[in-house]
Amino acid sequence: MLRRVVIGASLACLLSGAAYAVDEAVEPAEGEDQCTQQLAAAEEAVQNKIYVHILSEEDTEKVNELLDQADAQCTEGDLAKATETLAAVNKIVGK
Repeated sequence: MLRRVVIGASLACLLSGAAYAVDEAVEPAEGEDQCTQQLAAAEEAVQNKIYVHILSEEDTEKVNELLDQADAQCTEGDLAKATETLAAVNKIVGK
């Protein structure tokens, strides 16, 4: 019986430590989260247009370059420039 209690207590300590570690995950800054959401929406719109073959190959290359640039700007935390870049993407995609 004592063995079961010790094993149960040990498991509880181990699992609570893991749960605590999960709770402390680094939250992205509010601007980063907004930037990531905008980037994901733009990427989804581009993929939809590519899927139905609306974008030319040249436009697809240009849009992919702009998406990479916007991703880098989001990573750097420059929400204003990323928003401008995503606006250019949306203009090309015709969203």
